[in-house]
Amino acid sequence: MSDHLMKRDGRFIYRRRFPVDVALIVGRKEFRKSLGTSDRREALLLARQVSVEFDRAVADALAETAQDTAVAASQGIVGQSSKVAADAILERLRGVIDAGTRSAIEALDRGQRLTPTWAAEMAWRKQALLAIAAGKHPGAADYSPVEAMAVHRNIEALERGELPALESAAVLPPEPADEPVAQPAPVVVEARPRAGQVTGAEFTKVLALYCEHASRRRAQQVETLCRDALRWPATPAEQVQNILAYGKRRLGAGLQASSLNTSTNALLAVLRCMPGWEGIKLPRLDATAKTIRSGAGARKEARQPIPLAMLRDCIADMQKTAPRVDAAALVLLARYGMRPSELLRESSTALVVREDIMGGKALVFQAGLSGRKTEASRRDLPVHDDEAELFRMVLAERGAPADPEKRTEQRVRRLHDLMGRRLPAGYTLYGVRHTATDLMRHAGATDDEAGVILGHTSRQSITAIYGGKSPLTAQRELLDKVRRLLG
Repeated sequence: MSDHLMKRDGRFIYRRRFPVDVALIVGRKEFRKSLGTSDRREALLLARQVSVEFDRAVADALAETAQDTAVAASQGIVGQSSKVAADAILERLRGVIDAGTRSAIEALDRGQRLTPTWAAEMAWRKQALLAIAAGKHPGAADYSPVEAMAVHRNIEALERGELPALESAAVLPPEPADEPVAQPAPVVVEARPRAGQVTGAEFTKVLALYCEHASRRRAQQVETLCRDALRWPATPAEQVQNILAYGKRRLGAGLQASSLNTSTNALLAVLRCMPGWEGIKLPRLDATAKTIRSGAGARKEARQPIPLAMLRDCIADMQKTAPRVDAAALVLLARYGMRPSELLRESSTALVVREDIMGGKALVFQAGLSGRKTEASRRDLPVHDDEAELFRMVLAERGAPADPEKRTEQRVRRLHDLMGRRLPAGYTLYGVRHTATDLMRHAGATDDEAGVILGHTSRQSITAIYGGKSPLTAQRELLDKVRRLLG
């Protein structure tokens, strides 16, 4: 039973693949259901109940298909009488074949198919047609096996580079020609951009610039999302519809709203880098957009802040029993509110002496130096004198790895596991950042003042962005208040 469990955003999900014949019937490959708990023992109990639900769904799908097949067979025996002319039957056959062949050719355009490649789309269609011909697909009630197999043959001809004529798919074989005539292969014509549309080449330049300043993992995620969801050329309004269509497909495939909300925000962040696209956003009243927005609250709940007393006890226990460098990293995350990767990704080069406009010099940590989530993540954090050695210890432990991203993931996972052993289920390492945020607000900071330290600001004119010369007095005072509240 545990083989079908996976954990996402701190909570367990029951995930199980449908049998091949059932997947063709229900239209999706996997069955997913959130169990709503982070406790493994409780998840195992709930998984047994969901397993029964899965078995029932499989049985219902197979029973429904068998019933549809029986009805279709009876209709074939006592259905239409011999009054139906053969010409009408052949005319319908030609229409079905023509529609199926045209649809397969149109799928050469990436915007007209659901799969990443045309070959994958054709493989999926041929599999569905074979299921229809065998009576194992809901479409068997609407199409005869002859029609399904005729379209199947035409798709195979297209895959060989042939453009089949309509008569070639008829029931009766055509008369043999004296000399075979080679059929031209289908040609894909790129759509020309209309007025106001942006081409894929223009977007590729913007995407490359975005990925250049992002971490490797985030760059890979964004590139995959853009490839799956966006279609070019397009206007902002057309691209919004593409995102909504992508969201609808993913929700139908069982993706959680919280995960889809994260993906959508990443897509919008890239699109807003396009000149003139700064205001692109999802519509307010669209049903799919509402579902996507609902995922923001679910994600926030999954990453809840750690109670102050609990965090104090965890820090004290780690200082006694855990490696010094890990205990120091947890202290710095709690006092400065950084993302775990922002601290554990950097080397000693991120610790520098900064001179402000008045000539004052202070030691600062350059968060987001080698990789950042957004532009606002680039910021200077004033370092307290008592914590300079802690920073040097944590930054030096990174070393000089051949794969910095992999090394960062290893360090974050190790600290997460060490802290997780000392906290109840449901609390994560990222919750330390939320605790620091709440302490800043308790100290009287506004959202903008806290955002300067957390990296949530939207304008690079804020003094937290390193490269500026404004004094960091306000940030230092706020961090001192957080330090006193932590004790």
